[in-house]
Amino acid sequence: MTYTEKSRQVVLDSSVAVIVLLNPDATDIVFWRLCPERAHESELTTEEECAARKLRSVGVVGLCGLTPVCSFKESLETPVVNSIVVGFLQYIRDSLSDNLVELREAAEIAALEHLFTLPDMRMN
Repeated sequence: MTYTEKSRQVVLDSSVAVIVLLNPDATDIVFWRLCPERAHESELTTEEECAARKLRSVGVVGLCGLTPVCSFKESLETPVVNSIVVGFLQYIRDSLSDNLVELREAAEIAALEHLFTLPDMRMN
């Protein structure tokens, strides 16, 4: 199976998937979200910044069930792959924690709105 086929399958099978950008000595990494929805252009590292940081696309990583799944364009050393996976899991945690705060706030507002619709049961 080619890299293109494998990477496409990773994205299709994953609830969260990213493109991995890495510098040559694997000390700088960036993730560009592919799904559940693509990252907005303003969230992406600019072409100039990628060039300055010597970032290149090395593959994709996705979360399939509870398991990270990878497809890389090139052979990477095991410690580098492990670092990518750890960084990806941290990326997911950070993304989810932001979403959980928003969801909690929305749930609190909905609960308060519901309380205001209840009839006043106090005796006059």
